[in-house]
Amino acid sequence: MSQVLFLAIAGPGLVMALLTVLSRNLIHAALYLVAFFFVVACLFVMLEAEFLAAMQVLVYVGAVAILLLFGIMLTRNIQGDETTRTKAIVVVPAGAIALGLLAVLVLTIAREPGMPGRAAWSSGARRPPSAADSPTALLPPRAPTINNMAKTIGDELMGRHVVAFELAGLLLTVAVVGAVAISIREGVAPPVPEAAVPDTTPEEAPLETASVPT
Repeated sequence: MSQVLFLAIAGPGLVMALLTVLSRNLIHAALYLVAFFFVVACLFVMLEAEFLAAMQVLVYVGAVAILLLFGIMLTRNIQGDETTRTKAIVVVPAGAIALGLLAVLVLTIAREPGMPGRAAWSSGARRPPSAADSPTALLPPRAPTINNMAKTIGDELMGRHVVAFELAGLLLTVAVVGAVAISIREGVAPPVPEAAVPDTTPEEAPLETASVPT
């Protein structure tokens, strides 16, 4: 049952990912990306990682996607034209490289031997036990992480990963400021020299003097 549910969720996720890459309209691509982020959140729920699912929706769907849409709105060429289309001579090698990387990832994950003293994860038929299943049983070392994921992730982000966390926020801020600066610079028209401006003022007709009879 879980495998059928996984395929039912992962299938639309793959479709959304392909539509994100292949869509010519940037707005449509961003919306497909939002749908893909939501599918990833559903997969986190299946893995019983509710905190990561909530962060996926709040951070990626609610923040990163809005940031992307904000950047797209500052882009002039939203639909795409002939100058932005990729040639077929580039698409074929890029597709071959992407399929090769996918094959390497699939084979590496499927043939993962497992940590010393533990069986491979692919050989397990059920998830590891948690405190909710057997409070008195001997739990694996990762059980506290599973039972209190929010605290563990917070400690990791504010501990050894704090530099990468702050750099990611700084990078997003620089991207927004750069997009605004580029849009303002492109929106200002260059000054026109005075010699090139045609004189559109109407010419005044000469005044006629009427002779007064004496």
